[in-house]
Amino acid sequence: MNVFIIGGTNFIGPATARKLLEAGHTVTLFHRSPGSDLDEYTHIHGDCGNVEDLKRALRKARPDVIIHMVAYFQSHIAALEKALDGHVMKTIIISSGDVYKGYAVLTELSAEPPVPVPFTEQSPLRDVLYPYRGKLDIDIAHDYDKIPVERAALQSPLLDPVILRLGMVYGANDPNRRFADPIQKMASGKKSIEIAKDMADFCASKCYVENVAHGIALAVAQGQAGEVYNLADKWVLAEREWLELLARKLNWSGEIITVDKEIPGMNTKQHFVLNTDKIRKSLGYEEITSIDHALSNTIEWELSTL
Repeated sequence: MNVFIIGGTNFIGPATARKLLEAGHTVTLFHRSPGSDLDEYTHIHGDCGNVEDLKRALRKARPDVIIHMVAYFQSHIAALEKALDGHVMKTIIISSGDVYKGYAVLTELSAEPPVPVPFTEQSPLRDVLYPYRGKLDIDIAHDYDKIPVERAALQSPLLDPVILRLGMVYGANDPNRRFADPIQKMASGKKSIEIAKDMADFCASKCYVENVAHGIALAVAQGQAGEVYNLADKWVLAEREWLELLARKLNWSGEIITVDKEIPGMNTKQHFVLNTDKIRKSLGYEEITSIDHALSNTIEWELSTL
C-alpha cells in the first residue's frame, strides 16, 4: 500500500515509517521541515492546516491510507476533509489516553474520585475539554484536545477512521525525555535519588516507541474503520519499579529514597493504565521489543545526548 504520513519526521513518525517500509509499503512523509528529510522516503513539504498544501500533496502521493500523526485540533480534521475533495480515505488518527476521564482526575482538572483502571475503549471520556490550557507553555497547548479530533474523524463522511489511543511513549528521540532525570543522575554516580511517596506507587501505561510503531503498522494493514484501539505495552510498573529497573541496567548501587513531598497538579491515587486486550485480539498486536531492550536502547540514547 501507499501510505501517506502527516507529520512523520519526529519520534514516533520515523519509527512508524521504518516499520511500514519493512512490511513492503511505500511511504510518503508530509511535513513542514525541509531539513528533516529522511532519504528512504518521498517527502512533500507543507502545512497540515493548509487545505491547498494538503490537496497538492495528496494529488502527488495518491495514497491508499493516511496516518495523521499531528491531528492536534479539530481544524486539522476539517482541513483534511476539504483536501480529500470528496474521496473517502482510510485514516489512522494518532490519539492519546489523555481523552479518558481518569486523566482529568489524575491532573486535577476534575475533583471526582478516581476512575477504575485499566481504561477500556468504552471507559468514560473527560468532561473538561482543552486539558493543557494555561498549564503548558507550548504553541499547541491552548487549542489541543484529542476528544474533538476523534469525534470529528468518527463523524466524517470522508474519513474511514481508525483511532489509536497511546499510552506514555518513550525511547530514542522522546521529546518528553521521560527517563532523562534518573538516567543522568545514576550515570553521574549520584549516591541517592528521591521519589515522592505518593509517586513511588503510581502506575501508568508506558510504551516503547518501536512497539508503538509496530501497532500503528498493524492498524494500517488490519485496523477496522470506525474502531478505537488502546495501544500500550503490557508491562505496567510503579514508578519506583521503573527506577529499580534503570538502576540494574546502569549497575547503579545508590539508594532510592522515598520522601514526603507534594506533587502539585497531580492526584496519584488515580492510576493511568490502558487495557490493550482489543488491539491484541483484533489485530494480533504483541510487543516486538522487550522491556529489557527498550530500556537499554533508551539509556544508550539518553547517555549519547549528555
